[in-house]
Amino acid sequence: MTAINEKWANLLEPGLRQIFDITRDGMAAQAVAPQLFNVSTSSKAQEHDLGEGGFGDWNEYKGTINYDDDDEGWKTTYTHAEFVKGFAVERKLVDDDLYNIINRKPRKLAISAERTKEKAAASVFNNAFSSSYAGGDAVELCGAHPYSPVNASTQANNGTSALTYDNVIATRKLMRAYTDDRAELVSVMPDTILVPPELENTAWEILESTNKPDTANNNGNYVRSNGFRLIVWDYLTDANNWFMIDSGLASLYLNWFDRVPLEFTADPTSDYNLVAKYRGYMRYSYGWSDWRWVCGHAVA
Repeated sequence: MTAINEKWANLLEPGLRQIFDITRDGMAAQAVAPQLFNVSTSSKAQEHDLGEGGFGDWNEYKGTINYDDDDEGWKTTYTHAEFVKGFAVERKLVDDDLYNIINRKPRKLAISAERTKEKAAASVFNNAFSSSYAGGDAVELCGAHPYSPVNASTQANNGTSALTYDNVIATRKLMRAYTDDRAELVSVMPDTILVPPELENTAWEILESTNKPDTANNNGNYVRSNGFRLIVWDYLTDANNWFMIDSGLASLYLNWFDRVPLEFTADPTSDYNLVAKYRGYMRYSYGWSDWRWVCGHAVA
């Protein structure tokens, strides 16, 4: 048997890290979360977002300026959590030249890390109708929300309508009627439909058919003219629920903070004589600060 260098574990690390990084970057390029979330970095233990109300209409100038002030909204706190996973490489795998087995380990570690992040991001939508996952206003993402901390009147961004051509039109109209704390329109322009794989075909027919779907008439497809983007997410857990989104507003209020981006390193607790340990680490938080970017349908 050919003797191997006593620093065999350190010699393995650069190659394993390269496999990890390549897999991580490839998975990240296919991820859905960055298409929906405002992804930012953070340098603090927590991030805070304070909601705020709108301004009233402008006044005609008649010698004096009317100075308006926006009311304070709800405070949302994002607390970063740590996530870690590792694997071990036994010296005998190196002795026996089983690098095909060794090289699978960092690849699988990166895949599981990116899967963990996608599941976390998708949980915002999977839990959108549950009061156990309330936002700063003490209401679930898709529910009946109070106008402000001082105005308990509500407006809703949820429904129970199945994904159909007519219901897409109705939901778009509902979202365009969203108002701020002063009951003024907030200029919502929905441009995205989010569905699970089970609704992909239905959504495509509604959004992409040249003519109005499911009719013998030669009517044009009004929905198609609105230019909706279709996002199909494998990690949505309900086969019937669907969401309409204003991606511009989502980029303001649907947040993901990377405190420590996903990284790969050797574990110093390794027994380098017989077993080398390697670990991945990431720290992040995510959530939403305002609901006006989305309307969700919980379909029975």
